[in-house]
Amino acid sequence: MDETTILLVPAPGAKAEFLATVEPAGNADGASGGDLPFEVVLSSYTRDGWAMTAPPPTEPWKSTWLKSVDGRGKLPGFLKYLRERKKVPMGQFEPAAVASSGKGVIMVPFDQPPPPAGLLGDGSDSSVDDLIYCRYILDENQIGRGYRRPGPSPKAIAQQQKQKQMAQMQQQQSLKQQQQQQAKAKAASSLPKPAPKSSRASSGMLGNLMAATKRTNTQLDTVPVRKAASASAGAGVGAGGSGLTGTGAVIAQFRQDVEQKMLDFRNDVSQTCLKVPISLVTVVSDLPPEQKQSVTIDVLKYVVYEQAEEVGEDKWVAAREPSEFMDECIVAVYKEGHAPEDVLEDLNKGELPDEILQQQRAMRQALVKEVTRKETKADAQRHKETMGSGAPDDEAWTLNTQKRDRRTIEEIQKEMKSQKRQRTS
Repeated sequence: MDETTILLVPAPGAKAEFLATVEPAGNADGASGGDLPFEVVLSSYTRDGWAMTAPPPTEPWKSTWLKSVDGRGKLPGFLKYLRERKKVPMGQFEPAAVASSGKGVIMVPFDQPPPPAGLLGDGSDSSVDDLIYCRYILDENQIGRGYRRPGPSPKAIAQQQKQKQMAQMQQQQSLKQQQQQQAKAKAASSLPKPAPKSSRASSGMLGNLMAATKRTNTQLDTVPVRKAASASAGAGVGAGGSGLTGTGAVIAQFRQDVEQKMLDFRNDVSQTCLKVPISLVTVVSDLPPEQKQSVTIDVLKYVVYEQAEEVGEDKWVAAREPSEFMDECIVAVYKEGHAPEDVLEDLNKGELPDEILQQQRAMRQALVKEVTRKETKADAQRHKETMGSGAPDDEAWTLNTQKRDRRTIEEIQKEMKSQKRQRTS
């Protein structure tokens, strides 16, 4: 049975997400839906007139009903989203027909027609929510009425960005070479030319010594200029030709090294775990002291996690291993299906909301109070049972009943006078 997987790009430049796996349920105008490819990507939305109205008979559009077979139930929410915003998703695909001169176009109308009677058949487990109506044409060149081709797919956008970055890197490298050549030419031109020997200088030992001293001083003045020229030639372009300097160049170089390790790890089929060591001292060794505080171990860990997600396409698992040092750590990257259970368990532990934490704290406090109350009651019962047998009339002994009078003399005299007044009155 012919099945087609429909992917949806939620936003321009985003990654395509799974929508549904469908199979032909019935035709609407003689189209069986069997000429659709294995995978279709709805890469953009449109509100153009050619997509909002029924196609003219001069254009060979086909319409068909597709039935979801994946059981995830995403189609009702998707169709409700289209009805509320009144826009039509569309995408391109490679038609199987050899005679087609262009790509095929598929679209899902937001105003879905009612399904015909008997489309699901008798005794079927499917419902109307599993149906979706779509139109498609096998050659986009046959579409008129102001048709505009859909935007590029995420893969095409990524490829264009990569080509643009390569062109920028080549341009920066050529600029760097030109600056180096200019610096060499300037340094060569700044070298002192040998001065012609004067008759006075060559006439004696003092004149020769003064001429040699002058040449030495000139050479010493030229050395810093040559270093400054080479430094200015290299300061325009950062690490890896990225145009960055300082901390940006250091992080860019570290990102490039980690990315190369990730690519080699992906290409090596026999390797399932990659250990990426991070040493903060090594990374910031070339930075001046005032810029070293801007690069932290957390920033470098984030770069490793980001590259693991990008190269592994969100399928790899990256976790930091325990370390004894604050400025060094090792991040272990596992391929899909090879991460240990303890690592997955630590990653799945999310932070609980404040409401749940407060409920748990209140439950623990109530439990502690209940346990304390029971223990106090049990201790009192045991004390009563123990002390009751040795006291007269089975009563407990009471200690420290006659306590010392700690009042001052003035307070005692005042109380005696008040008592005397009460007796005389």
